[in-house]
Amino acid sequence: MKLTTTFLAASSLMVLAACSGGETAPTETTDTDAVETVDTETETAEGAIADVATATYAIEPTHAFLTATVMHNGLSEYTLSFTSFDGTLDFNAEDPAASSLEFTIDPTSVWVSYPGDYKAGHPDSPHASWPEALAQDENFMNAGAYPQITFTSTEVTRSSETEGTVTGDLTFLGETHPVTLDVTYNGVANVPWFGVRDLIGFDATTTINRSQFGQDSLQGMISDEVVVEFSGEFLQNEAAET
Repeated sequence: MKLTTTFLAASSLMVLAACSGGETAPTETTDTDAVETVDTETETAEGAIADVATATYAIEPTHAFLTATVMHNGLSEYTLSFTSFDGTLDFNAEDPAASSLEFTIDPTSVWVSYPGDYKAGHPDSPHASWPEALAQDENFMNAGAYPQITFTSTEVTRSSETEGTVTGDLTFLGETHPVTLDVTYNGVANVPWFGVRDLIGFDATTTINRSQFGQDSLQGMISDEVVVEFSGEFLQNEAAET
Protein backbone atom coordinates (compact mmCIF):
# COMPACT_ATOMS: atom_id res chain seq x y z
CA MET A 1 0.00 0.00 0.00
CA LYS A 2 2.84 2.29 0.65
CA LEU A 3 3.70 2.31 -2.94
CA THR A 4 0.56 4.06 -3.68
CA THR A 5 1.93 7.05 -1.97
CA THR A 6 4.11 7.62 -4.90
CA PHE A 7 1.86 9.45 -6.70
CA LEU A 8 2.90 10.70 -6.81
CA ALA A 9 1.61 12.76 -7.65
CA ALA A 10 3.73 14.08 -8.32
CA SER A 11 3.10 14.38 -9.30
CA SER A 12 1.23 16.83 -11.42
CA LEU A 13 3.94 18.08 -13.64
CA MET A 14 2.64 16.02 -16.53
CA VAL A 15 -0.52 17.86 -16.50
CA LEU A 16 1.29 21.05 -17.17
CA ALA A 17 3.00 19.55 -20.14
CA ALA A 18 -0.34 18.34 -21.32
CA CYS A 19 -1.68 21.79 -21.20
CA SER A 20 0.46 23.31 -23.89
CA GLY A 21 -2.29 24.45 -26.18
CA GLY A 22 -2.78 23.99 -29.88
CA GLU A 23 -2.96 26.73 -32.46
CA THR A 24 -6.24 28.30 -33.41
CA ALA A 25 -7.31 29.17 -36.93
CA PRO A 26 -7.00 32.87 -37.77
CA THR A 27 -10.22 34.86 -38.02
CA GLU A 28 -11.03 36.82 -41.17
CA THR A 29 -10.63 40.55 -40.56
CA THR A 30 -10.62 43.80 -42.43
CA ASP A 31 -7.43 45.75 -43.11
CA THR A 32 -8.20 48.11 -40.26
CA ASP A 33 -8.01 45.43 -37.59
CA ALA A 34 -5.29 43.27 -39.13
CA VAL A 35 -2.77 44.32 -36.49
CA GLU A 36 -5.18 43.38 -33.68
CA THR A 37 -5.70 39.98 -35.31
CA VAL A 38 -1.96 39.26 -35.22
CA ASP A 39 -1.88 40.10 -31.51
CA THR A 40 -4.81 37.77 -30.82
CA GLU A 41 -3.12 34.90 -32.62
CA THR A 42 -0.03 35.39 -30.48
CA GLU A 43 -2.08 35.30 -27.30
CA THR A 44 -3.96 32.11 -28.18
CA ALA A 45 -1.08 30.14 -29.67
CA GLU A 46 -0.26 28.61 -26.29
CA GLY A 47 -3.87 27.65 -25.63
CA ALA A 48 -4.66 26.55 -22.09
CA ILE A 49 -1.36 27.75 -20.62
CA ALA A 50 -1.23 31.15 -22.32
CA ASP A 51 -1.68 32.96 -18.99
CA VAL A 52 0.55 30.75 -16.82
CA ALA A 53 3.84 32.20 -15.60
CA THR A 54 7.11 30.41 -16.28
CA ALA A 55 8.32 29.96 -12.71
CA THR A 56 8.95 27.55 -9.86
CA TYR A 57 5.81 26.32 -8.10
CA ALA A 58 5.29 24.45 -4.83
CA ILE A 59 2.41 22.39 -3.45
CA GLU A 60 -0.25 24.55 -1.80
CA PRO A 61 -0.79 22.14 1.12
CA THR A 62 -4.30 23.19 2.14
CA HIS A 63 -5.61 22.20 -1.30
CA ALA A 64 -3.69 19.06 -2.21
CA PHE A 65 -4.79 15.46 -1.73
CA LEU A 66 -2.93 12.17 -2.18
CA THR A 67 -4.40 8.67 -1.80
CA ALA A 68 -3.45 5.05 -2.46
CA THR A 69 -6.08 2.34 -2.91
CA VAL A 70 -5.83 -1.48 -2.83
CA MET A 71 -8.45 -4.22 -3.00
CA HIS A 72 -9.09 -5.91 0.34
CA ASN A 73 -10.04 -9.61 0.22
CA GLY A 74 -11.26 -8.96 -3.31
CA LEU A 75 -14.34 -7.36 -1.74
CA SER A 76 -13.73 -3.66 -1.20
CA GLU A 77 -11.38 -0.82 -1.97
CA TYR A 78 -9.22 0.16 0.99
CA THR A 79 -7.94 3.73 0.68
CA LEU A 80 -5.05 5.38 2.49
CA SER A 81 -4.52 9.14 2.61
CA PHE A 82 -1.23 10.98 3.05
CA THR A 83 -1.34 14.29 4.87
CA SER A 84 2.27 15.43 4.51
CA PHE A 85 3.99 15.68 1.13
CA ASP A 86 5.94 18.31 -0.80
CA GLY A 87 6.21 18.96 -4.50
CA THR A 88 8.36 21.39 -6.48
CA LEU A 89 7.46 22.10 -10.09
CA ASP A 90 9.75 24.03 -12.40
CA PHE A 91 7.32 24.99 -15.14
CA ASN A 92 8.30 26.26 -18.56
CA ALA A 93 5.25 27.85 -20.20
CA GLU A 94 6.94 28.17 -23.59
CA ASP A 95 8.00 24.51 -23.61
CA PRO A 96 6.00 22.49 -21.04
CA ALA A 97 7.88 19.30 -21.94
CA ALA A 98 11.00 20.96 -20.53
CA SER A 99 9.33 21.28 -17.11
CA SER A 100 10.39 19.11 -14.19
CA LEU A 101 8.83 17.85 -10.96
CA GLU A 102 10.18 16.56 -7.66
CA PHE A 103 7.82 15.04 -5.12
CA THR A 104 8.47 13.79 -1.57
CA ILE A 105 6.04 11.91 0.69
CA ASP A 106 6.29 11.37 4.44
CA PRO A 107 5.11 7.77 5.04
CA THR A 108 4.42 8.52 8.71
CA SER A 109 1.61 10.85 7.60
CA VAL A 110 -0.55 7.95 6.40
CA TRP A 111 -4.16 7.96 7.60
CA VAL A 112 -7.24 5.75 7.20
CA SER A 113 -10.86 6.86 7.46
CA TYR A 114 -11.76 4.32 10.15
CA PRO A 115 -8.69 3.29 12.18
CA GLY A 116 -10.75 1.15 14.58
CA ASP A 117 -9.43 -0.42 17.78
CA TYR A 118 -6.08 -1.69 16.55
CA LYS A 119 -4.78 -2.91 19.92
CA ALA A 120 -7.87 -5.02 20.54
CA GLY A 121 -7.11 -7.10 17.47
CA HIS A 122 -3.32 -6.93 17.74
CA PRO A 123 -2.49 -7.10 21.49
CA ASP A 124 1.10 -8.22 20.84
CA SER A 125 1.92 -5.55 18.29
CA PRO A 126 4.38 -2.81 19.24
CA HIS A 127 2.19 -0.33 17.35
CA ALA A 128 -0.63 1.65 18.91
CA SER A 129 -2.88 2.19 15.87
CA TRP A 130 -3.51 1.17 12.27
CA PRO A 131 -1.89 4.35 10.88
CA GLU A 132 1.20 3.73 13.00
CA ALA A 133 1.38 0.08 11.93
CA LEU A 134 0.96 0.95 8.24
CA ALA A 135 3.72 3.55 8.52
CA GLN A 136 6.22 1.71 10.69
CA ASP A 137 5.73 -2.05 10.26
CA GLU A 138 8.36 -3.83 8.15
CA ASN A 139 5.56 -5.49 6.19
CA PHE A 140 4.22 -2.13 5.09
CA MET A 141 6.01 1.24 4.72
CA ASN A 142 8.86 0.59 7.16
CA ALA A 143 9.31 4.32 7.72
CA GLY A 144 12.02 3.81 10.33
CA ALA A 145 14.33 2.41 7.66
CA TYR A 146 12.91 4.38 4.71
CA PRO A 147 11.68 7.78 5.95
CA GLN A 148 10.83 9.18 2.52
CA ILE A 149 9.06 8.17 -0.67
CA THR A 150 10.28 10.22 -3.63
CA PHE A 151 9.42 10.82 -7.26
CA THR A 152 11.63 12.66 -9.75
CA SER A 153 10.33 13.29 -13.26
CA THR A 154 12.38 12.28 -16.29
CA GLU A 155 9.99 12.96 -19.19
CA VAL A 156 6.85 14.97 -19.85
CA THR A 157 4.61 14.39 -22.88
CA ARG A 158 1.40 16.01 -24.10
CA SER A 159 -1.57 14.19 -25.65
CA SER A 160 -3.98 17.16 -25.77
CA GLU A 161 -4.26 20.74 -24.53
CA THR A 162 -5.07 19.61 -21.00
CA GLU A 163 -3.84 16.01 -20.78
CA GLY A 164 -0.53 14.22 -20.87
CA THR A 165 1.84 11.98 -18.98
CA VAL A 166 4.74 12.45 -16.60
CA THR A 167 7.25 9.65 -16.34
CA GLY A 168 9.74 9.56 -13.49
CA ASP A 169 11.71 7.51 -10.99
CA LEU A 170 9.80 6.40 -7.92
CA THR A 171 11.87 5.40 -4.89
CA PHE A 172 10.05 3.34 -2.27
CA LEU A 173 11.40 0.89 0.33
CA GLY A 174 14.88 1.53 -1.00
CA GLU A 175 14.09 0.49 -4.57
CA THR A 176 13.74 2.78 -7.58
CA HIS A 177 11.60 2.02 -10.65
CA PRO A 178 10.05 4.10 -13.46
CA VAL A 179 6.41 5.13 -13.06
CA THR A 180 4.17 6.98 -15.51
CA LEU A 181 1.41 9.31 -14.33
CA ASP A 182 -1.65 10.25 -16.36
CA VAL A 183 -2.09 13.96 -15.74
CA THR A 184 -4.86 16.47 -16.35
CA TYR A 185 -4.30 20.22 -16.19
CA ASN A 186 -7.27 21.93 -14.51
CA GLY A 187 -6.40 25.59 -15.07
CA VAL A 188 -4.82 28.69 -13.54
CA ALA A 189 -6.23 31.21 -11.05
CA ASN A 190 -5.21 34.20 -8.95
CA VAL A 191 -6.70 34.72 -5.51
CA PRO A 192 -6.45 37.89 -3.37
CA TRP A 193 -4.58 36.30 -0.47
CA PHE A 194 -1.70 35.24 -2.75
CA GLY A 195 -1.44 38.54 -4.58
CA VAL A 196 -0.45 38.23 -8.25
CA ARG A 197 1.12 34.79 -7.86
CA ASP A 198 -0.38 32.06 -10.07
CA LEU A 199 -2.14 28.96 -8.76
CA ILE A 200 -2.26 26.01 -11.16
CA GLY A 201 -4.24 22.81 -10.58
CA PHE A 202 -3.74 19.20 -11.65
CA ASP A 203 -5.16 15.72 -11.26
CA ALA A 204 -2.83 12.73 -11.64
CA THR A 205 -3.22 8.97 -11.36
CA THR A 206 -1.14 5.85 -11.82
CA THR A 207 -1.29 2.14 -10.98
CA ILE A 208 1.74 0.32 -9.60
CA ASN A 209 2.56 -3.17 -8.35
CA ARG A 210 3.80 -3.01 -4.77
CA SER A 211 5.66 -6.30 -5.14
CA GLN A 212 7.96 -4.61 -7.67
CA PHE A 213 9.28 -2.53 -4.77
CA GLY A 214 9.69 -5.54 -2.51
CA GLN A 215 6.42 -5.31 -0.61
CA ASP A 216 4.68 -8.66 -0.94
CA SER A 217 3.04 -8.96 2.49
CA LEU A 218 -0.52 -10.30 2.81
CA GLN A 219 -0.76 -11.30 -0.85
CA GLY A 220 -4.25 -12.62 -1.54
CA MET A 221 -5.73 -10.47 1.19
CA ILE A 222 -4.30 -7.23 -0.21
CA SER A 223 -4.04 -6.73 -3.97
CA ASP A 224 -0.65 -6.33 -5.57
CA GLU A 225 -1.99 -3.44 -7.67
CA VAL A 226 -2.16 -0.05 -6.00
CA VAL A 227 -4.00 2.88 -7.52
CA VAL A 228 -2.41 6.22 -6.63
CA GLU A 229 -4.38 9.43 -7.12
CA PHE A 230 -3.47 13.08 -6.67
CA SER A 231 -5.50 16.27 -6.95
CA GLY A 232 -4.10 19.60 -5.94
CA GLU A 233 -2.84 23.10 -6.52
CA PHE A 234 0.68 24.43 -7.04
CA LEU A 235 1.51 28.00 -5.97
CA GLN A 236 4.03 30.19 -7.79
CA ASN A 237 6.94 30.81 -5.39
CA GLU A 238 7.44 34.43 -6.36
CA ALA A 239 5.65 36.79 -8.68
CA ALA A 240 7.54 37.57 -11.87
CA GLU A 241 9.01 41.06 -12.12
CA THR A 242 7.18 43.45 -14.43
